[in-house]
Amino acid sequence: MRCEIAARTILRRLAAATAGVIALSAPLWAASLDLTAQYKFDSIAYDNLGMTTHASNDHSFMASDARLGFAVNQIDLGSLGGGDQALDVKLLLHALGGAGLNTMPTPFSRVAANYPSADFTPFIENAFVRIHNLFNTSMVATVGRRSFKLGSGLLLDDDGAGLTGATLLIPLPWWAMKTELFVFKTDAFSASSAPAGGYFSPAGGNSLDLFGFTLAFPTDGLWQLNELVEHDPAPETVPGCVSGSGGDPAACTVSHALRSFTSVRYTINVGPMFFDGEGAVEKGYGYGAADNAGNSLGRVAYDGNAEVLRAKWKQPLYHVGEGIARITVAHGSGYNPGGSTTDTAFFPSHGHQFSGLTRDGFGEFFGASPYSAFGGAYTPAGNPSGLPANASGIDVVGAGYTPPAYHGVALDLDYYFFQADRVLNTSGTLGNEWDIGLRYDLTSTLDCSLTYALFKIGPAINPGGGTANKIDVAVSGRF
Repeated sequence: MRCEIAARTILRRLAAATAGVIALSAPLWAASLDLTAQYKFDSIAYDNLGMTTHASNDHSFMASDARLGFAVNQIDLGSLGGGDQALDVKLLLHALGGAGLNTMPTPFSRVAANYPSADFTPFIENAFVRIHNLFNTSMVATVGRRSFKLGSGLLLDDDGAGLTGATLLIPLPWWAMKTELFVFKTDAFSASSAPAGGYFSPAGGNSLDLFGFTLAFPTDGLWQLNELVEHDPAPETVPGCVSGSGGDPAACTVSHALRSFTSVRYTINVGPMFFDGEGAVEKGYGYGAADNAGNSLGRVAYDGNAEVLRAKWKQPLYHVGEGIARITVAHGSGYNPGGSTTDTAFFPSHGHQFSGLTRDGFGEFFGASPYSAFGGAYTPAGNPSGLPANASGIDVVGAGYTPPAYHGVALDLDYYFFQADRVLNTSGTLGNEWDIGLRYDLTSTLDCSLTYALFKIGPAINPGGGTANKIDVAVSGRF
C-alpha cells in the first residue's frame, strides 16, 4: 500500500512538472500538445496454479496498470539539413503493481521480470524524439525508448516495457512499399527471475542486441516480411542438448549465441471477414557449447519454426443483430527431448507473451503462445516455456463466438485445445480450456469486464489430471 501511495504521488508531481514545462514551451514551438492517461484495475483469483490433481496453490491479487503520457508533436525545425523538418517529443510513464504479490511468487515472478519494476514504481516506457522528413526526404527517424512490435508480435514485442534504440522508416518508390530498420539493446533475463534453460542468461545484467527490419507490401491485403537478429553475448543453457552424463536434456551450455528469425505475415479485411496469418523460421548457432561434464561440443544449431493463423467473420442474425465467429490455429516447434546438438525449439527472447502482470495469449488461464504458457513449471528443473521439462513447443486449436450484444452487454465464448509439439514418455495433451467473458462499455472511455476460465489439465502436465481456473474482474478508463 505504501508503494502504491508513493507511486501515485510521484506520478502527480511528474505530471504537474512536465505539463507546466510543455505548456510554457508549446507556444514558442507552435506545436500541438497531447496528454494521455490510462488506468486498468484487475481483481484476479487463480485456483490450482500448480496444476496438481487436488487443486491446491490458490492465489488472488489486485493489479494496477497505469500510464501517463505527454507528447509535443510537429515542432517546426525549419530548413535544418536543407528542407522543412518537424520533430515529435514523447514521454510515457508506466506503473505496474499488484496488492497481494509482494513476494512475486512463481509464476508471477517470470511475468514481472519483463518490466523494469512491478511494485507500482513508475518507469519510463517511452522517451523519444521523432524527426519527420529527415534530410528533406520522406524518411522518419525515431531515437530513444519506444514501444515496438514486429509484425503480429510473434518475433518481437516490448509488451509495455519499452525498448531502447533507434528506428528508421523509409517509404520506397515502388508500389507504396515501406521498410523500417531497427536496432535495440535490452536486458537478458536473469536466473533470479527466470528458470535456467532456453534463452535466459544465467547471470544478471547481461545485454541482448536486437536488430532487423520489416518490409510492408500492400496488395488486396497487406504482406509483411520481417527479419529479427538476436545477439546474446552471455552464457546460456540450451534445453534438449546432449549431455555428458545421465542423458540430462537440459545440460548443454553455450558461451554466446547468434539467432535469426524470419517471418512472412499476411492480413486482409474484406467485408465481414478478417484474416491474419504469420509463419516464421529460426536459424543460427550457439558457440562454445559444452555438456554438463565440460566436454566441448563445438556449436549448437538453432532450427525452429512457428505459425499462427487467426480468422473471424461477422454473421448477421435475423432480427437480433450481428454475431462474430472466430478460429485460431497455432504451432511452435519444440526441442528434441532425447538430446541433440540441434535445438529445434522456436523461442524468440522477446516475443509477445505478457500484458501487465498477467500472460496474454491463447486462453485466459493458460495464456499460450506457440513457445510458452502459464504452466506453473518455472523451476530450475523446468524449461523457459513454463511446461514440464519433458515437453516443448505448443500447438493450439481454438474457436469462439460472440453473439449480438444484449442491452450493451457482450458475451464472449471461447474454447482452446493445447498439445505439446515434442514430449517424452507421456501423452502430448497439455489440456483444454473454456473461457466465458462479459464486457460492457459504460462510456466511450470507461469499460468493465468479467471473465471466467476453466482449464482441464492434460497428462503432459499432470498425469493425474485435475482442473484449474481463473476469475478476472477488470475496469479500465482512459482519456
